Amino acid sequence: MNIEEKARALAEPLLADAGFALWDVIFEKEGAMSYLRILFDRQVGGDTSAGESCGITDEDVALITTPLNQLMDKQDFIEHIDILEAGSPGLTRRLRHPGHFTQSIGKPIRVMKRGDKGKTNVVYGELVSYDPEASQISLKTNTETVILGVKNCLKINLDF
Repeated sequence: MNIEEKARALAEPLLADAGFALWDVIFEKEGAMSYLRILFDRQVGGDTSAGESCGITDEDVALITTPLNQLMDKQDFIEHIDILEAGSPGLTRRLRHPGHFTQSIGKPIRVMKRGDKGKTNVVYGELVSYDPEASQISLKTNTETVILGVKNCLKINLDF
């Protein structure tokens, strides 16, 4: 298990017990610092599979930060983490995992992808489908339906 997987396995039950749903765990370096970001939300009706967020407050983040910090501080991988952040994935949350894509079908998304000659292109449209076996998304733009390999995309976010 890598750091993200270990942190996810620890954070998910803690968040669920507090009435929240884990959206994502991201471990990344920014400059000289290593961040572990735990992104969570409150789900409508408590159904974590519906993908409908009703948001979290600053008080929610404060409520979960201390127990999350205490839990992570006891782990063997903590020495690799400079900053632990807990918070909301935001309205334009990043889509990275199969569940993110299936929950977001029918919603507007923004895809950053590498185009010709290394230029970055942005494609906007409605997420029509997700094929987990091929790891592809189908996106309906104003003019056409585009099929993109998730691995070929630099970043995929909800849009509004």
